[in-house]
Amino acid sequence: MRAFVNYRTKDEAATAQLVSRHLCDRLGERNVFLDNRSIEPGTLFDDELLRNVWRSNLMVSVIGERWLDFPGSAGRAIDDPDDWVHRELAEAFTHQVRVVPLLVGAARLPSEAELPRPLATLAHRQFVRLDLGMPETGFARLDRVLELPSRGEEPKPTGGQSGGIGSVRGNRNISITDPGGAVNIGDRINLGRDGV
Repeated sequence: MRAFVNYRTKDEAATAQLVSRHLCDRLGERNVFLDNRSIEPGTLFDDELLRNVWRSNLMVSVIGERWLDFPGSAGRAIDDPDDWVHRELAEAFTHQVRVVPLLVGAARLPSEAELPRPLATLAHRQFVRLDLGMPETGFARLDRVLELPSRGEEPKPTGGQSGGIGSVRGNRNISITDPGGAVNIGDRINLGRDGV
C-alpha cells in the first residue's frame, strides 16, 4: 500500500506530520508521501505532488476546523482549482485513489453543497475521527479500516505487482526510479536508486 497525506498547511500541518509518522510506522517511509518530508529540496514540487497522488492507492485527507473555510485569493481556497488541497483531491478522485477523510477534533465532514463539484464525492466518504487528546483511539480505528499492519509487523501483500516490464525487444532506453529491489535489465542488474 502507498499512502499520500493530504492537508491544508494553515489548518492541521502538525497533525499531518503525526499522521505521516503513524503511517510510516505501519507501512514504511518509502510507502508514505508527505510533501515536506518526501520532496527533495530543489525539486519541481508541482509534478512531484501529482505524480505521487497517481502512484498512491490511498489518500488520507486531514481535515481540521479551518479546512473548508480557509480564505484564498478570491473567496475560499478550496473553491480554487489551483489550491493544492483541491488539486490533490481532484487528482485522487480522477485516478480512483481511495480517499479517507480524517476529521481532527471537532471538525465536520463538509456536505456536498459546500464543496466544489470536482470534490463533491468527498462528502459521501466514510471518515475516521482523530481526537488529539487520545490519538491512539483514532489511529487504531484508521488501522482497522485500512487493514494496516501493527507496528513492526510486515505489511500484507496486496495481491499484485505495482509495475514491471514483461518483455522488451529491441533497443530501448529504460528508466527505473526507486524500484524497491533488484531489477533485471538484460545482462545487468540494478539495485536501488543509484544503479549499484
